[in-house]
Amino acid sequence: MLVGGAVIAICVFGLGAWATMTPLASGITAPGQVTVESHTKTIAHKETANVRKILVKEGQLVRQGQLLMTFDDTDLKAAVTILQSQVDSMEAQIARLNAEATNRSAIVFPADLTSRAADPQVAGLMRDQEFLFTQRQQLFQSQISVLQQRLEQIQNQVVGDQAQADSQEEQRKLTVEEMGSYQTLYEKGYAPKSLILRYERQVSDLQGHKASLLADIARLHQQMGETRMQMASLSDTRTSQGAEQLRDSESKLSEALPKLIAAKDALGATQVTSPVDGYVFNLSQFTEGGVAGAGQPLMEIVPSDSPLRVTVMVKPEDIDQVHVGMKAQVRLIGPNPRWNSALPATVETVSADRITNDKTGASFYRADLGVDPKDFHGLEKNVKVVPGMNAAAMIVTGNRTLMGFLISPITDTMHHAFREQ
Repeated sequence: MLVGGAVIAICVFGLGAWATMTPLASGITAPGQVTVESHTKTIAHKETANVRKILVKEGQLVRQGQLLMTFDDTDLKAAVTILQSQVDSMEAQIARLNAEATNRSAIVFPADLTSRAADPQVAGLMRDQEFLFTQRQQLFQSQISVLQQRLEQIQNQVVGDQAQADSQEEQRKLTVEEMGSYQTLYEKGYAPKSLILRYERQVSDLQGHKASLLADIARLHQQMGETRMQMASLSDTRTSQGAEQLRDSESKLSEALPKLIAAKDALGATQVTSPVDGYVFNLSQFTEGGVAGAGQPLMEIVPSDSPLRVTVMVKPEDIDQVHVGMKAQVRLIGPNPRWNSALPATVETVSADRITNDKTGASFYRADLGVDPKDFHGLEKNVKVVPGMNAAAMIVTGNRTLMGFLISPITDTMHHAFREQ
């Protein structure tokens, strides 16, 4: 019994000595969670819309470009179809009008249409414009051809009349010459006057016929001028009408294109994709068919390649003891006890003013604790540290013995009591 008592005494003495002499870290405890250094990517929808599909869950790892959520696109698809049809129709019409304005033999359609020639609707539009182009070309050429034939007929008639007029002039000259020979005989009394009068009537008839032919030629020249003017007018009218139609079509196209671009952008926005590799947090939509307001955050994507840190909430009464550079110990809180390994950390930032939680009304100061990535990776293999994990931190403010920890509540109470007295 003496030996047993001695052993007990030694243990008690040794424990007491250790409790009074061995320093232990003391500090401020603060709850928090794992965060990332870089800013999260907030995903929102520009317009109020109905949710069609929700393809992710809270905390899910997603890849850049991965589809996260879709919205109802029925009305937008219809709007894009209508606007695209209008734009295609105007582009095809403009191509035809340009071909007519430059007197090309064929229409040169824009690449936007030719690249979609396999689309029956686009192919139909181009085919219709080509048919109209051919018809208008044929009509114009037919009208020009009629006028050209008329001009040629008039020209031929002028040539014929001119030939007759020349012939009449030649006959007149011969008749005058022949009459001159008989005039000498008449003056000598060897020819009757009736013969001279007959020659004079022939000369007069020839001159009258020639004058009629010359008048007819003048009239034909006038008709030729009028025909040429009709041809020029026909061409000018076609050009001016085409230019007016071209301006009108280009004006309508300039109005329709921005609408189509906006509609396509809105349609594309119904497919919500992730901008970066990361984790889904603060998912606000959980019901397919629900309504998401314009600009309402749908979720946040926390980049997976950003360094992790622990953000804690320090009580206002403890903030005077916390400053940048202090050491801390962090423990992850979870169902697996192996998560409770203490990780060394350092206070990197402290908020300049207190922050109030809008939901709970509690006030706190924010402190960011940096943890070496190697320490996170040093946890158990099946422990994956992701943003949003709950954590608890102790910010080391000094050292205290175990005995100091045990009697500090008593001394603090006595100190408070003496101050009240």
